[in-house]
Amino acid sequence: MVSFSGQVLSEEEHQPVSFASVYLPALENGVQTDENGYFSINIPCHGKYEVVVSQVEYQSSSVFINAEIKKLEKNFYLKAKDNVLSAVSVHSHKREEVLLSNVENILSIRDLRKLKGKSLSESVSTLPGVYNIKTGPGINKPMIQGLYGSRIQVVNNEVAQMGQQWGVDHAPEIDPFVASRITIVKGAASIKYGPRALGGALLLEPEPLLPDSALHGSLDLVGFTNGRGGIGSAMLSGSFILNEEESINWRVQSSAKKSGDHQTANYNLTNTGSEELNFSVATNYLKDDLQADLFYSRFSTEIGILRGAHIGNVDNFFEALDKRPPFFTENFSYEINNPKQQVVHQLLKAKVHLDRSDYGDFDFIYAYQQNARKEFDIRRGGRSEQASVDLQLDSHVAKLLFHHEPIWTHLSGEIGLDYEYQNNKNVPGTGTTPLIPNYSSFQAGAFLNEAWAEDNWSLEAGLRFDAIAIDVMKFNADDELINPKHQYNMFAGILGGNYNFSDNLNYKSNISWSQRPPSINELYSQGLHHSVAAIEEGDDQLLPETSLKWLHSVQFNPNEKLRLKVDAYASRIQNYIYLQPGEPRLTIRGAFPVYRYQQTLADIMGTDIIGSYEFFHHFTLNSKASIIRGNDISNELPLIFMPADRWENTLNWRISDKWGFEELDFSLSGLKVFEQHRAPITETEAYERETVPVPEGYFITNFSLDTTKKLENAQLNIGFSIYNVLNTNYTDYLNRLRFYAAETGRNFELRINYIF
Repeated sequence: MVSFSGQVLSEEEHQPVSFASVYLPALENGVQTDENGYFSINIPCHGKYEVVVSQVEYQSSSVFINAEIKKLEKNFYLKAKDNVLSAVSVHSHKREEVLLSNVENILSIRDLRKLKGKSLSESVSTLPGVYNIKTGPGINKPMIQGLYGSRIQVVNNEVAQMGQQWGVDHAPEIDPFVASRITIVKGAASIKYGPRALGGALLLEPEPLLPDSALHGSLDLVGFTNGRGGIGSAMLSGSFILNEEESINWRVQSSAKKSGDHQTANYNLTNTGSEELNFSVATNYLKDDLQADLFYSRFSTEIGILRGAHIGNVDNFFEALDKRPPFFTENFSYEINNPKQQVVHQLLKAKVHLDRSDYGDFDFIYAYQQNARKEFDIRRGGRSEQASVDLQLDSHVAKLLFHHEPIWTHLSGEIGLDYEYQNNKNVPGTGTTPLIPNYSSFQAGAFLNEAWAEDNWSLEAGLRFDAIAIDVMKFNADDELINPKHQYNMFAGILGGNYNFSDNLNYKSNISWSQRPPSINELYSQGLHHSVAAIEEGDDQLLPETSLKWLHSVQFNPNEKLRLKVDAYASRIQNYIYLQPGEPRLTIRGAFPVYRYQQTLADIMGTDIIGSYEFFHHFTLNSKASIIRGNDISNELPLIFMPADRWENTLNWRISDKWGFEELDFSLSGLKVFEQHRAPITETEAYERETVPVPEGYFITNFSLDTTKKLENAQLNIGFSIYNVLNTNYTDYLNRLRFYAAETGRNFELRINYIF
């Protein structure tokens, strides 16, 4: 007999394809891949056999193998089906749909397992074209191809995340342990997700709830040295099988985190600890063509802000630009003192899915979210326990989606209606002028997208309209209560296509036109934003942004060893809103830099490249690079706060069935981030007496070892990583607190994942 084994992967992203069928017709025998895409089967020797590999979301593949050796290993690569818009069975997992011509990158279960313990933004920034904006070591926010904040829509379990996402220091209030798959949509995603997706979308999907008579669960433990912290997460799921076609399925999950002060290569970062406590529960009812889901989650966190970022006077502010270690640096501590922020985010979602196989299926979703955010400043007179910012945002979202069956065999599409209502209020008792006023907003939207798919090509088009109203209550400079109102009519459209020249060459392209109204902070910010240690001033006369973006993607796989993907994009944004730095200002709370929201005509263009070459069996070099250029056309300057060029190379060696482990995965990477030579004058010479230093380029190395061991009815995964192996001292341009301290130094991390 011959041991025939291997892995089934997606052709585009090289992600494991779970539960694929590997079937040998001549033997009338086959096997199914596990959750990591691996399979193993014994077949007769001295024969030539056809192998058919198939999975519901991919095109089937058929190849012949020769069984002439005792151990035969081969990987299979499946191409995603073009008709992803068609209906699926209610008992199958229906993933978030992405337009065919848009470019997406995916973090699968396998990827996320290696990233356990990282924040959501840190995890997705491992993908090309995605960057991590930081406010010190504890707050992370994603940027996609140069755009961030209110231009990136985070979608959690099919619901648009409704937090105070306008702040660069406001990380998405989501527990990453809930997600089993994260998708980054690089192109404009406004057609489906509305104006806040002008720059792209980040989609989080939990593991589907399906009938299973067995009890399943997992336990995750993560420990790390930089911050001397730990994370624990537990999940349990099961089903009540009522009959062959009817079941109630459930899952409960919880996670907790505690971390103390982080450290750079040379000194402690005082007051940068954090705590989290999260919980979620999900259940659904399945019967024939009906599925009803209910989901609730609660996310709570407390995050310390670097103490050295809050300076007493202007002289000390300029001194702080060069002072290392920063002012107020003390020994390591788990205490979280002011300045700090506390956030509690709750989500309740209900969904009904109705499948009508003769003409399509319907989804109705309602979700309620409450986001409570408190920011604490350093205050005198015994007021340290009194929040300086206390905001409560209540949101209601309703969605109705219809996915129609293919018309004329090839035309599939989706029609949707959205409604959103938000009410934001400042909780009384802060004793400060509100940074953001009280307001209510209403948004009603409708969209249509259709795709025509043939064997090797597809064309698609989409349109969307949103009516948005904002009703504001605030006091003016004369302490008079005023009621400004804003009304916006926003349009979006996309036209794109996808062509397979051959099995080895694929091309995608789309051109999109999107609009986004100014967010509440851009219109009305007025005062000290504590978490970023800066004064921000809005402008209620700002106009909506209008973006025209052209996106291209080429994937070339000449053979099984070499794979290359290049994404190129160019966009022009009329009325682009940005923060213009100005001279620091002395207030009763200290001296802080001043930023004002302004508009310009902007161009943003760039290229993301990802490639791999397999030197020999399972020994691979993976390389990815991102280059981006932003231009302030109106002022003839580079655009402010654009990421520097970066290039990362990773050597990966995977060994199977050694030393009692089913798999050993070694990884050594080197990341080079170049100096941002295109920082505008407004950033480097904003202050009269000093210049704000632009960070030099840096190079950091990371190492990881991940293992998989099969147990009886269980699986144990253990991972060990060293980040910043050489303990490099460096500063990153995308860190809003880079003026005061360097980035974190070396970090050892141990991850244990037990699945049963």
